[in-house]
Amino acid sequence: MVRSHARRHLGRLHTRTRMGSDGDFVPSFAGGISPERFAANSLKRMITHAAARIVLKQMEGIAPQTGIGKSADPGAADVNAPHHHTDAERNVANIANRQKLLQDMLTDVPMGADPNEWLLELARKDGLLAVRVAEARKGYCQDGFGWDDVRRLCSEDVDTDNQTLLQAIMQEQYGGSDKQQNAQ
Repeated sequence: MVRSHARRHLGRLHTRTRMGSDGDFVPSFAGGISPERFAANSLKRMITHAAARIVLKQMEGIAPQTGIGKSADPGAADVNAPHHHTDAERNVANIANRQKLLQDMLTDVPMGADPNEWLLELARKDGLLAVRVAEARKGYCQDGFGWDDVRRLCSEDVDTDNQTLLQAIMQEQYGGSDKQQNAQ
């Protein structure tokens, strides 16, 4: 009886309430979002960052094949120069520019709370590159990311961390630390 009264009282303090699988009250985070939504937002940000790095790595994989930024002939024309004589040179310069843009975005523009804002910023600079990252994000989310592994690893980490923490607390509280012995 007291427990249900406490839940009703706590429920009034939060914009959203729900019960966990074991019947315990689960409060919402600031803004009224559930812990699961908070985790999903964090994972979306991480998956967007990973997708951008995947695309960057794909572009770097093209570099040895196209000679982006490299030339065996020290006197050769710079592929980033404004004048390009062949389609191949223009394509190489385009890849190099996109590679640099994506690297700069990853380094200089924080992903922030909303990865879609980051993608929109990228789209303002290069729409096709932003679409490529968005598609990589979708593919990685659906097929590449180990969702089951995350659940298993998190559960294992929480179990191990709790055991270590409880041992440390027990040692501090009941085992007598050097500080307690020196104080006596």
